[in-house]
This record gives sequence, C-alpha cells and structure tokens, in this order.
Amino acid sequence: MMKKEYNAMYDKLAPQKSDDELLQAVLSENAEGSAAKRNFRSKPLFVAAVTIIASLLLLLTVNAATQGAVVKFFMGGDELEGEYSDYVDGDGFRHVSFSAIMPIDEKNFAVIFDVDAPYEEAVRVITDETDPEFMDKIRRYNDECFEYSTLPDPEKFGLVFKDSEHCTYSLSFDTKDGGSCISGGGFGGKFMNIGAATKHPTEVRITETYNDCTYDPENKTKTYWHTFYYYVGKE
Repeated sequence: MMKKEYNAMYDKLAPQKSDDELLQAVLSENAEGSAAKRNFRSKPLFVAAVTIIASLLLLLTVNAATQGAVVKFFMGGDELEGEYSDYVDGDGFRHVSFSAIMPIDEKNFAVIFDVDAPYEEAVRVITDETDPEFMDKIRRYNDECFEYSTLPDPEKFGLVFKDSEHCTYSLSFDTKDGGSCISGGGFGGKFMNIGAATKHPTEVRITETYNDCTYDPENKTKTYWHTFYYYVGKE
C-alpha cells in the first residue's frame, strides 16, 4: 500500500475507532483485493499500524511517568503538600522520590514508602502530631544507637515493616554536654535486595536538615528530598 493511500485510510478510520479496532479495520481493508497483492500489502501495513499504536502508548507512558502524586500531611499544626514520583527507566531501574517544603525548624519526622501501595497512598509522613507512639519508638531506638554505638534490631522497639516498605527518619535530641544534635537513619527496604533486585546496584539519597537542604529564611521553610532506585527488570 502506498503511503498516500494509507494516510487516507487512517484519517477515515481513526476518529471513530479505538487503537485495537483501528488496527483490525486497517488490516481488514488491506486484505481486500487480489490475492496477488495481499501478501505484498499486509506486512508494511501491519508495521505502520502497530507503530502508530505503540507511539500512542509510549506517549501515555511518558506522561504518566512525569506526573507526580500529591502527598498531604500534617506538620507544625498545618496541612502541607509534598510530591511523590515513581517510574521505571529504560534499563529496568525503578526510581522513587518524595519532596516537600516544610517549616525550617521541623526536625522530628519520618517518611514511609510502600512500593506496593496504590500510587496515591505510597508515601506517609509521620510526626509527633500524627503518631507520637511511632516517633517514641524511633527515639528509643536512636538513644540506644548513641549509647552503645551499635545498630540494634529495630524490631526490638516495635519498628516492624513490610518487605515492600522503606522508612527514613530525622530526629533531634539533646547531647550529654547540654547541646543538641540532629540524627537520621532508615529501616526496611527489603524489596531493594530481593527478587529481580538481587545482585543489582541500589542507591538511597536524602537531602534534609543536616545535609544540603535548601533553606528559605525569608519564608521560614526548607525543602526535604528523598530518593532511591532499585532494579525491577525490563518489561
């Protein structure tokens, strides 16, 4: 089929049909005619139709990957909003990130990711306002870390996470010499070391109060950013 004929057929059929219907309709129209011409026409027409459909699906996939989900949470007596994004790159690595603008003096909070949860429920931000019991468990864990200079088992303090969960925290505390310090750490994240992720590199990066956090003294805010990636395999 000549390019001009194909374009005319596509213009006629595309407005009324879905992608699957369009493919079948174009193939059906192409099958009409002499048997001698049918073999010549079917292959290039099929490739052209599939290319159009693949392009549409690729466009939808790219758009979905670049759209972030809004994460609402309470901190400092106000409801704040952060942004969660999640996509798989061409090499089969899944990239997950969360960022939010929060009060500049906020030092005590935890962020829990659940990579198996629905997109809009994949991130939870926990503070003393929303779950003081959970934050108390982290404080007791953190105290033992500093007292014995070791990393105790989080489950000893009731910090239990699903294989699909990864938790990171920021915590302020008073030192023995009367000063103050900010500590941070993480729990869980088993999904980054099992299944397809085994024997593949992973990375976790955090930008928060004790690192290269972006401060805005005028508005008394700072930007928190946490991201990680792990291998899930190529589709």
